[in-house]
Amino acid sequence: MLPRLPLDDRTYAEIVQQSRRLIPKRVPEWTDENAHDPGITFIELFAWLTEMQRYFIGRVPDKNRRRFLDLLGISPADAISAKAVVRFTNVTEPVTLPRGTKLMAEDQMFETDAPISLVPLALDRIVTRTEREANDVTATNDHANVAFYAFGKDAKTASKLYLSFDRELALFEEVTINVKLLDAGKDIHEEAEHKHIIDRSVISPSARLSWKAYCWDEASGTAGWLPVEITQDETLHLTISGKITFRVKSPMRTVTVHPASEYARYWICGTVEESGYEMPPRVRQLMLHTVEAEQKDTLSEIIDFTVKGEPNEAIHIDTYLAVFGQIRLQVRDAEGAWHYWQESADLDAMPQEDRPLPVYTLTRHASLDHVTIAFGDGRAGAVPPPGRSVRVIASETKFDLYRLVGRSNGLPNQTFELYNLSCKKRDALGLQIGVAEEDGTQKWEDWARVDEFDRSKPGDRHFVYDPIKRLISFGNGERGAIPPASLDTNIVLIACELGGGNRGNVKPHLISEWVNEAQKALQIGVSNPGFAAGGAEAETLQGTLQRAQAELKHTFRAVTNEDYETIAKATPGAAVARVHAIPLFTPGLADYPRETAAGQISVVVVPFGISETPVPSAGFLQTVKRHIDTRRLVTTEVHVIPPVYIKVTVNAVVVVEPQFVDEGQRLVEQLKRLLRPLDGEHGTKGWTFGRSVYKGDIYNALSMGSGVVYVQDLWIDAEGPHVRKSAGGDINLPPHGLVFSGEHEIELISRTHL
Repeated sequence: MLPRLPLDDRTYAEIVQQSRRLIPKRVPEWTDENAHDPGITFIELFAWLTEMQRYFIGRVPDKNRRRFLDLLGISPADAISAKAVVRFTNVTEPVTLPRGTKLMAEDQMFETDAPISLVPLALDRIVTRTEREANDVTATNDHANVAFYAFGKDAKTASKLYLSFDRELALFEEVTINVKLLDAGKDIHEEAEHKHIIDRSVISPSARLSWKAYCWDEASGTAGWLPVEITQDETLHLTISGKITFRVKSPMRTVTVHPASEYARYWICGTVEESGYEMPPRVRQLMLHTVEAEQKDTLSEIIDFTVKGEPNEAIHIDTYLAVFGQIRLQVRDAEGAWHYWQESADLDAMPQEDRPLPVYTLTRHASLDHVTIAFGDGRAGAVPPPGRSVRVIASETKFDLYRLVGRSNGLPNQTFELYNLSCKKRDALGLQIGVAEEDGTQKWEDWARVDEFDRSKPGDRHFVYDPIKRLISFGNGERGAIPPASLDTNIVLIACELGGGNRGNVKPHLISEWVNEAQKALQIGVSNPGFAAGGAEAETLQGTLQRAQAELKHTFRAVTNEDYETIAKATPGAAVARVHAIPLFTPGLADYPRETAAGQISVVVVPFGISETPVPSAGFLQTVKRHIDTRRLVTTEVHVIPPVYIKVTVNAVVVVEPQFVDEGQRLVEQLKRLLRPLDGEHGTKGWTFGRSVYKGDIYNALSMGSGVVYVQDLWIDAEGPHVRKSAGGDINLPPHGLVFSGEHEIELISRTHL
């Protein structure tokens, strides 16, 4: 029996009927709908073609759909691992955690993305100070869901953020502070995912900060605020979330800072040297000892090294698997094949030979943060050739149960099932195949994973991995090479990573357990202050088709006005509240649209801000322009400009019912809702760029007030550049103009007093 196919359930008659029902709406002048009418004949013809097309589309197999997607350069997305920031506490002695340190969140494994050095250090107090007030926000910082202004609501020049530590920082000791900001216009739980896609190279900071510490100045013989050395500033002067790494260059001294003045402390201070924040930075949390962790469980990893090929050379590996797992070492020959070298206890005890043995020594350090591999001098132990020729394979001890996949029989289209490895990601595996040599040993060749064998040539060492079926497949000799036959197991895994999927999106404070007993004995606390985010299952074919349709509609090139507006609003690192594209316009045109500028377009941007009339800074405009410049047409010159704000003041005499003579403020609020530059709540829109303010607009707004009988008298005043008033009293705005309300004066008169 044939399988039921996903056909469209509309019949030919239903398509004709639906089309005929649209005639009165779309073509009202079409009155003859009888069968003899040529238009009805065309409807029936296209209904038949539609039915046939849908019928055959319903019979396109999934394999062909994948080929069509491949022509568009789109493939199903792989499973994605969730990421989270983890923080370490209760550090009592210096310790370095290697990259890949394993942590548990209930049944989910997480690994750190980078090594981290922990020292006994804690943030003691946090103080913000402006010209008007000083606040101790230490308690607020301890509650990550409550944000505070780093430099007050205005973030004016000379505003300060003080941070004190519980001890003196050593000279040139690097300290890293993780700054989590509350981003304007973005959901609080999306920050982790947003952080990974932001392009910091596009962003021009709107303001400039300086960082100083209270230190002893040997030149003057007094203590004072001296600059610290900033080695890394991912926040771009507290514009976006990130890390700030600094070190002091002079001995620190204690000082009291109000209101944390009960005793002197060791302080550093961030000062606004140049103001210009569109949105003053709001800090969700400042943290020490943080690193990013990813939901995965690496069973085996490969680390390639470039060596100089000199005698007695050594390499250092600082990963968790290298420190706590087992190590194998391979060296590449001139033909690109890999050969295993053996571990030796002592190279000095090796015999001096003309053909030295391929051996190395492995040293595991008591610090548990790295291991060292050393090679011989060319006589007592061989020297690896120069270049990227050394590979370290570090793995869990239990990985030996999985690393041997099988042996090749030399036939086309071989498949091997990984029974006990649930690798969700297509790129989770690294694979080598052994080739027998004349001396009875094996050399090992790398094979690369591909999605399909369509582009593979006969000699390409490719394989396909299906995570759902857990199958490894090889080519047929025409599309993809065939693994050479062997009497021994010659197909092995050298890299394997588990993890990925929705279950990694764990709640805060769940990443709290150590996997390794030696690290657990350090009694260091670990937790994730925020949500783990970004984890997703592998994309289904239907999901890929839907994404392909959405991407075809996605704006990635600036051609039309709408394209420019969409791209400008999506600028990373710039919270754009409103945007308007004006074609053939450039600042300085006196009589637009009669006078135009060929090949030019101006994009007006309004940032999010706390003021009624937010103005973008020079850095904000530059950030948006850089983003647009990568997507505009080559022949188009783009200007990113601020809006021109026009203050509009309404004076009116309104006749109302007697009981409403004291409701003048309500009419004022009605006018303010009308004459506002920014969008409001519940989808209400701000004033249209460049739209004239007509008296009719004001009459209409006032007439909507409760109890209004009629507007007896009305006049409008306007203040701002390039504004003109018509003979009838209307306000004409420049094309990049927006209005905001002045002090409206509304006089109410009871109709009974007329």
